[in-house]
Amino acid sequence: MQKVFNILIEISYWLAIFFSPFLAGSFIGLVIYIKNPDLLWVTILVASIAMITGIWSAERIRKKYGCSRYIEKIFETPDIPGEYPEEAKEAEEKESSTKNS
Repeated sequence: MQKVFNILIEISYWLAIFFSPFLAGSFIGLVIYIKNPDLLWVTILVASIAMITGIWSAERIRKKYGCSRYIEKIFETPDIPGEYPEEAKEAEEKESSTKNS
């Protein structure tokens, strides 16, 4: 059950990483289309580039760091406790050393 939960978390974070550039590019394309409907091809081009950029960035992050690990570092909150025990131990040591100082 926990494995399924971990996979669902990875998928949701992959989608979040993908949608960041995709939604931004789609919004820019929409603005272009609203200003001039004759430029539909530019809208499609911008949205396609945004989609490719979203897939590329999400896959690069997934392969290099792992999506949940990447998002954890951004928000500084571990979503799956115990998944990376070596990092948890380092974080506890760092936290205790800062409290003692």
